[in-house]
Amino acid sequence: MDRQAFDLELKFSGDAASGTVEGYGSVYNVLDRGGDIVMPGAFKASIADWKRRKAMPPMLWQHYSSEPIGVWTDMAEDEKGLKVVGQLVLEVPLAAAARALMAAGAIKGLSIGYETVDYEIDRKTGIRRIKKADLWEISPVTFPMNSDAQITGVKGGFDPRELERSLRSDLNLSGAQAVKAVAIVKQHLRDGGDKPEHEPRDGEKAMLMSLRAAAEKLRA
Repeated sequence: MDRQAFDLELKFSGDAASGTVEGYGSVYNVLDRGGDIVMPGAFKASIADWKRRKAMPPMLWQHYSSEPIGVWTDMAEDEKGLKVVGQLVLEVPLAAAARALMAAGAIKGLSIGYETVDYEIDRKTGIRRIKKADLWEISPVTFPMNSDAQITGVKGGFDPRELERSLRSDLNLSGAQAVKAVAIVKQHLRDGGDKPEHEPRDGEKAMLMSLRAAAEKLRA
């Protein structure tokens, strides 16, 4: 299951004591830390399917399936993204704690769990554009992906030999393919990847996008 998280406009509707919350589970056309961009309309079919079943994705705490804290009562796509409204079940101690943390501003993010159905990868950058996804759950989270831009970049810890071994053992690439893939990754990182050299880079995202770009070029 994939995940995507954003620092969103998570807020209380009306009286905070009621536990009603709203926000955006996904924002369109924004590059997240996983190197993904969700395209407008990506959840249209999934929303229709949930409504057909007269059900909603679970509201979990920090993606833990064993810790539901409420119910989502409405979700719809608008020009910004996937807008959701939900109700915390305050009789559950964890939900009451979550409400207090949200009211204090300690919890500001929402994150979606989903399965990617249709996508395309930019061969130059490795960015994946998600065109269709099935929603599994929506969670309030502590650390939204999109606000974590100050993580040290991948350049300092990049080990070509270790990556080559991993490509051969984990992806069953031949020696020549692994060497070529590593060369593409190195060139992509030298070229600056998806960001200018002077900007802070997220190592996890940069590596993932570089590997995607390498894989796409190997298929050419």
